[in-house]
Order: sequence, then C-alpha cells, then structure tokens
Amino acid sequence: MKKTLTVNLGGTVYHIDEDAYILLDNYLNNLRYHFRKEESADEIVRDMEIRISELFNEYLAGGIQVITVVQVEEVIARMGKPEDLSPDEEETAERKTDESLQGVQRRLFRNPDDRILGGVLSGLAAYFGIDSTPLRILLLILGFILLSVGGFFPLMLAYIIMWIIIPQARTATEKLQMRGEPINMENIGRTVTDGFEREGDKIRSAGSRSLLARFCDAVIQVAGFLIKVVLVLVAICCVPALLVGLAVAFALLMAATGVLASTPALLYYALPEVDWSMLTTSPAPVIGLAVCALLVIGIPVVGLLQVILQSFKVWRPMATGVKVTLILLWIIAVAVGSFFVFQLPFVIHSVTDWV
Repeated sequence: MKKTLTVNLGGTVYHIDEDAYILLDNYLNNLRYHFRKEESADEIVRDMEIRISELFNEYLAGGIQVITVVQVEEVIARMGKPEDLSPDEEETAERKTDESLQGVQRRLFRNPDDRILGGVLSGLAAYFGIDSTPLRILLLILGFILLSVGGFFPLMLAYIIMWIIIPQARTATEKLQMRGEPINMENIGRTVTDGFEREGDKIRSAGSRSLLARFCDAVIQVAGFLIKVVLVLVAICCVPALLVGLAVAFALLMAATGVLASTPALLYYALPEVDWSMLTTSPAPVIGLAVCALLVIGIPVVGLLQVILQSFKVWRPMATGVKVTLILLWIIAVAVGSFFVFQLPFVIHSVTDWV
C-alpha cells in the first residue's frame, strides 16, 4: 500500500504516488537551479510544468488513474535532464541530429512574436517553414488587385475568420509545435529566454530607432487597434438584426411544429403577412428550413457575442475544435437549408412561372 498525493501541475489536479511526487519535485527543483541565472527562470519552469502536465494527460487518457514513478521517469526521459545539457559542440550537434529524426508534428497557431495584426500570416509561415515577408507582400498585392475589382471584402472576411479560428501560440510548447521543433527542456528554455530578450531589445532600441521607423510602427499599431474597434462595432450592430432573424426562424419552427401536432398556434395571428397556408400543404420542408435557419443565424450570433465579450476580457477564447465544429455545422446548415427552400410550394411555383 502506497500513499497517494494530490498535486496541482500546470493548472490541472493529478493523483500521484509519494515516490513519484518526490522524484518530480526533485526534477523541478533541479530545473529551477539550472535556470536560476536566467531572467525568465520562473517562466521557463512554468512552461515546463505545462508540458509535463500535457504528457501526464496522455497517460490519463490511456486509462491510468494515478501517476507513478514509471510515468515520471518516462516524462523526464522525454523532456531531458539539466545535467544532460553540455556546452560541448559535438554533443550538441549529436543531440540536434537525434531530435531532427524524431519527427515532431506541427500545429497551426497565430504567431504573437512576429505579427502586424493577428499574426495569421506569420503563423502560416512558421507552420510551412518559410519567411513571413513574402506572404505579406503577396497578400498586399492580392488586396490591391481585389480592391480594384471590388472584391476586397471576401479577402478581409477570410482573414478575420482565420483570425478567429486559429488559436494564438501562448506557451513555449505551442510555439515549438508551431515551428515543428522538439518539445524538450532545452528548447523550452531557449524559447522563453528568446522571448524575454526580444522584449528587452524592443525596449532598448526604442530610443535609438529613427523617427520614420517609430512613426511606421505607431501607424501600424493604431491601424490594428482601429480595425479591432471596427470589428467589435460591426459585431455589436449585427447582433440585433441576427437576433430578430433568430426569433423569426424560431417562430416559423414553432408554427410548423404546431401544424404537425394539430394544435392551435397563436403565431398565425401574430404575423398575418406570412402566407401560412404553405405549412398545411408541406410542413416538413418548413420545419427543416427553420431548423437550418436557426443554425445559420444562431452560430454567427454566438461568434459575434464571443468577439464582443472576448474583447472586454469577459469570455475565454473558444477551443479550436469547437470553432471548427461550428463552422462545419454552419456550412451543412446552409447547404441543407438551400435544399429545403426549393421544396417549398411557393418557390416551386415561382420557378415554374419563370421558366
């Protein structure tokens, strides 16, 4: 019989054996001692804890309920030990060669370290292992071409959608996954340290930069802020109209359901302008159309509300899987709803008269 402890690691609670806890605690203390001279020591250890937490979650997903010494030793072997770091060039080159053969799976994130607006293009460049400057130039040229023919709005809408869907790389682990680099102790420490040095360089170089460079940066920052404000205002203006459409779709659904159930519906008298006779002839397409309309209107309402509340730090960012699911559901609802539209009697008569 072994004593089991409860620990909070990376914001997640785990049940861990006492022996495993001692081993893990010693490992984290060795990390703190190894990076003690770094300005970002606390940040490095915090990101290491997050990565260890992710590895523990993999074990829990496999059916393990309590973390033991075996799992902790495997995690330490994957992450690397502080004493394994050597300044010897031959060992460093050999370690990098071994890491390159491991084949790290890349993930798509927005890059906050090299962004102008949302870091979408920089994240795409990091994902494909290319420079972000050619992508920005290509987007700029494409924007001018589409602007001349009046098709700039779809390009802007596509960028905004990617901005919403693609998550931002916040931790060192996510930044390494974005670039396809091995997630180990050395790379996490280097990523966090580079981030602190980058911020320090920005502060130190602020006074020595030319007036033109500082002016351009200020214009870019102001433009990015104004675009965000415009997006929030557009979202606020669109929400009431979408809510009205959502209410109409819900009313249509309730009315059609009432016809099928042979129950009185007060909505017939509330909206006399609507030709409710079509519900008695073919209520099934109307119900399908109303359900699709609820999804087509309701999903953008949820997205706009998230943009508004997230801008005020009220709502946490939506998970990527949820975003992708909602978008796929919206596309399916549009396709199925279009099919049901042409099943309605008044649409069939209109098409017949036109032909």
